[in-house]
Amino acid sequence: MATSLSTVYLSWDLNTTWTQSTIHNTVIVAHDTASYWLQMLEPIQIGYGAVIISFLGAIHWGLELAEKQPSPTRTRFRYTLGVAAPIVAWPSVFMPLEWALTTQFLAFTGLYLADSRATQRGWAPAWYSTYRFVLTAIVGASIFVSLIGRAKVGDKGSRLSSKELTDQLTQPNPQPYRNWEKEEEEEKQRLKKEKEEKVKKEKEEEEKKRAEGKKDLPKGGSKSGGQNNKPDKSKGESNPKESDQPQAGGKPEGGDTASKRGDSKATKGKDSEDGDN
Repeated sequence: MATSLSTVYLSWDLNTTWTQSTIHNTVIVAHDTASYWLQMLEPIQIGYGAVIISFLGAIHWGLELAEKQPSPTRTRFRYTLGVAAPIVAWPSVFMPLEWALTTQFLAFTGLYLADSRATQRGWAPAWYSTYRFVLTAIVGASIFVSLIGRAKVGDKGSRLSSKELTDQLTQPNPQPYRNWEKEEEEEKQRLKKEKEEKVKKEKEEEEKKRAEGKKDLPKGGSKSGGQNNKPDKSKGESNPKESDQPQAGGKPEGGDTASKRGDSKATKGKDSEDGDN
């Protein structure tokens, strides 16, 4: 009962913040202290439960050893119960808290049913079944309260008080217990993502500027800075002095006027030659 009630108190404390009420602040402790004691109480409660279950099984060993009249059925029942109790109890020490408490709750209930059967057959005192009923009720309620208290600790925990229950009904999104480790990890991921996006954006801008520079390069002339302004004969550019003469394979680049002048001179030359003949 002590470990169970302490678990509920510490769970409530972890989900309660300091207020302006002096009376309220006197009954709560620091969250680090509450977390430390809660971790200390877990193995104590589970270990003590395993001891009680083993003790309840050992009672039947003692009763059988005190018997003077042999009975194979009674002996098998008592020795089996004495061995099965610790076999079920002690592995629960290595289980997670919720599973351990649930396993011990089932073990206490099963032992009560076995003890009731033994009392009915006269293998235990008449008062033993009543004693076991009271013990099982107290232990079962303690385990149930511990499970509720532990369920309220964590990211979505809520305080075990009437005011908190009222807030749950009136507030659409009550503020849960904050997980600082999770928030710190999320913040690191966010900063890392922003840094990667910034580096990616800078690379894209650099590539864009480089592409624009390559695109503007032919407009400015050759790679030597546009100093070589000589006409390129391979591209069909002709010398201004030769623009009046007709070129084989096409019109001169001097325009239509130069072409007409060349045709006129060629016609006059031909007529002169015919006259001489």
